[in-house]
Amino acid sequence: MGEIRNSTQKSKFRQLVGSEKLQHMRNFSKSSTVATILAPLLCIPLYLDNTHPVQFYTWLLAMAVAVVSRFILLKRIQPQNNTKRDFILLNTAIGIVTFVWGMGWFVFVQPSDMSSYLMYQIISLTVLFVGMVGYCIDWKTFSSFVIPLKLPELVFITLNFHQIVWPIALGSMVAFYLALKMGFLFAKSWEKSFSLRLRNDALFDQLIEEKNASMAANIAKSEFISTASHDLRQPMQSINIFIDMIDPAELKDSHSSIFIRMRKSVSVLNRMFNTLLDISKLDSNFAINERAFHLTEIINILEDRFSDICGQKSILLSFVNGHLAVTGDPNLLEQILRNLLANAIQYTDKGAITIAFSGQSGTLDFTVKDSGCGIPAEDLPLIFKEFYRSDHSRSQYDGLGLGLSIVNRIVKKIDGTCTVRSGVGQGSTFSIHTRFPVLEKSEAAHHRPMPIERDESLDKSKRLLSAEALVQLGIIENDDALLNAYQQYFTQSGYAVHIIPHEPAAFEAHLLSMPQLDFILSDFRLGEHDGIYFIQKLREEFNHDIPACIVTADTSPQHLELFSQHNIEVMYKPIDIKSVEAFISARTR
Repeated sequence: MGEIRNSTQKSKFRQLVGSEKLQHMRNFSKSSTVATILAPLLCIPLYLDNTHPVQFYTWLLAMAVAVVSRFILLKRIQPQNNTKRDFILLNTAIGIVTFVWGMGWFVFVQPSDMSSYLMYQIISLTVLFVGMVGYCIDWKTFSSFVIPLKLPELVFITLNFHQIVWPIALGSMVAFYLALKMGFLFAKSWEKSFSLRLRNDALFDQLIEEKNASMAANIAKSEFISTASHDLRQPMQSINIFIDMIDPAELKDSHSSIFIRMRKSVSVLNRMFNTLLDISKLDSNFAINERAFHLTEIINILEDRFSDICGQKSILLSFVNGHLAVTGDPNLLEQILRNLLANAIQYTDKGAITIAFSGQSGTLDFTVKDSGCGIPAEDLPLIFKEFYRSDHSRSQYDGLGLGLSIVNRIVKKIDGTCTVRSGVGQGSTFSIHTRFPVLEKSEAAHHRPMPIERDESLDKSKRLLSAEALVQLGIIENDDALLNAYQQYFTQSGYAVHIIPHEPAAFEAHLLSMPQLDFILSDFRLGEHDGIYFIQKLREEFNHDIPACIVTADTSPQHLELFSQHNIEVMYKPIDIKSVEAFISARTR
């Protein structure tokens, strides 16, 4: 079976080689047709006066017949049709012309006339080397070209051996032999080269197929991850809201401990989802958006997010020199600090975590120091690798091992540096140097942070508000469980909640009775239309750019620019409901 396959492959290869050779030589023959016509005409001024007219015109007529026959035979060649027949036509076409040139030895050359002998020798060698250019890739065709040319010369030399100059004749015959040998060797070399080209083409096609298959697999993987991520984030958001609505103090002691453990597990899942979201953003070609800002903007976000968990673990969280103003990307800086702080909290069971900022070098530097379990010296070179987790702490702490990898990638993106000092049982200190310049006091005065009012009664369920003072909140969500959770939470928190249908007909009907909204909270994927569509419709209806936020489980990076174009904020599920409420409160007060 293998022999049959090899025989078939060899036959196919020979056919490809033959077709390629034939195409090349046919094109060369066609391109040299003009030279084939002009060359005999040049013999008129050279030999007409010194040659018997009958012999000369007989030769010229024979050459004309040969050139016309050559033209007709070349026209009959159709590559990829019948290679064997076409080779016979090609060999015949070029052979008859060179044969007539060979017969010129008996027409133009006088053995005793050295001048005519040398003249025709030069013509003969010129024809020979011109033919080598186009026909030496196939030794049979080249033989068909050169033998009719040189064989008459050999006969001429034999018949006139007493009168010719033997060194010249011998040199001509050596050139004849070398031409045949070179043609044979070059034909073999060309076939090997062609074989390599075919293999390279096959490998290239295979690489393209594998690349396309890989791209298709990546697209399928991305679509699967996106769908799976969306479908997992949706119920997680509902769980987060319902957990935030439960007061552990109102539960029995046994139920309260179970609830606290459950909330801790949910918190771990939330961190994992946020970490994967960070990775997704980093994999996209995100841009660095620099502006002047105060570090208090970031510090307030971090305190709101981590103060509760630090309190639960009795960890003292403190910030030093947080009054600085910086020109840089606050989102990337917050992302670095959030991951470092989350990492520090995870591996610290008691003690303190200190985030210290410095601008002594003219650019922003900061450290995150904890009193946690520390990192063994042998693990320090590996901690910034994706999914790496130290063996000495793997069994005690949850996580994906991506937080420090995210930090490292962002720091490189902003042309910064990150170093770490740590020891087992001695805690860890991460030091970050950035290129973000620290503003002078005079410059910082122009970028004062908005004063943040600490509303001790943020829990609106504990306030008595008149109907006129209620924030009119429109909610668009197609997940019934999440919609119910939103409605319960924001109603208890003192909002006037308006559930807006996402079916086009029901939406249009609902517009007739809808009051002026203060804020729109929407999902992104809503079936026939997305959240942007409904937000824009509501803004057009009230002729007002109503503040809006899309809380979505769709983490596709390309949507960020789309939301920004429509002046719509975005938050990603799962997110704690208090953060959503704080966001709405900040934009409706």
